[in-house]
Amino acid sequence: MGTVSPGDRVRGLISGARNSVKIIAPFIKVGALGTILEAVPTTVPVRCVTRWLPKEVASGISDIETLDLLEKRGNAHLSLVDNLHAKLYIADSDCLAGSANVTHSGFGDSPDSNIEVLIATTLEDQGVAATLADIDRHERPATRELADQLRAVVDYLGQAAHTTSLQATWFPRSRKPEPAFRRYEELYSTSLPDDLTTAERLVVEDIASMNLAPGLAGQEFHAAVRDRLQQIEPGGAFLARTGDSLLTFKDTYPFLSGLDAKGYSEQDLWRAFIEWMAYFYPDRVMKQSIIEIALRRAQHIH
Repeated sequence: MGTVSPGDRVRGLISGARNSVKIIAPFIKVGALGTILEAVPTTVPVRCVTRWLPKEVASGISDIETLDLLEKRGNAHLSLVDNLHAKLYIADSDCLAGSANVTHSGFGDSPDSNIEVLIATTLEDQGVAATLADIDRHERPATRELADQLRAVVDYLGQAAHTTSLQATWFPRSRKPEPAFRRYEELYSTSLPDDLTTAERLVVEDIASMNLAPGLAGQEFHAAVRDRLQQIEPGGAFLARTGDSLLTFKDTYPFLSGLDAKGYSEQDLWRAFIEWMAYFYPDRVMKQSIIEIALRRAQHIH
């Protein structure tokens, strides 16, 4: 007996839907989504949830055009959850949960398909119910405006791909983070000024390298940058400390020396890191000059 592919299982499930279909996955390609929509009865509404992050779209593992396809189909809705990782396929109260994204390789429809798993369950499963509740709390509509904003930064990433300026893993290089949100808005709306200085363009490249979702408001942007800084090894470890302590260049040198940042010395990177940490974590750290510039983690900062 031949093995049934994940895609065939998904299409088989949703072809029997009578009231609703939900397609939830971080990576969705137009071709694979089309095979699902063809299996859904035309009278059944479709709710699709995914995430749009610039580097994922630029690398081709997810498509903005899913919005076009769903609008053309009608009776369908697309929403975004920026930190989505769950993969769920739901027809009425029946569900498949597992690892397969809505791609030809995830569905087993290509020669180089992934090894995936899908488990049959229902909406009564506590894990499924909790995941859907989290999605409901965090999702936002995928609008035409957000699609255009995402295309703008994807185009920028494509134009900069031949340079070494955009790191695969984000680490700040500019020393002036103050205009970061303004540059984010300009970059994601194709309104970047033509006369940016070298220092100003460096902030733009820092923003592009963060892989941020489009359409963030000021507080959301601030929280996202804080999250990126916390993901940097010395940043996360330093923020986790309790009481008063210092972080010096000597402490971070082993980490900094391992970064691929051509044209920037370890001292350059350290000074940039200091500025971004102090600006985005004023409640928890501060710059302090003794013999050298360091970060101070104080128990109480006023």
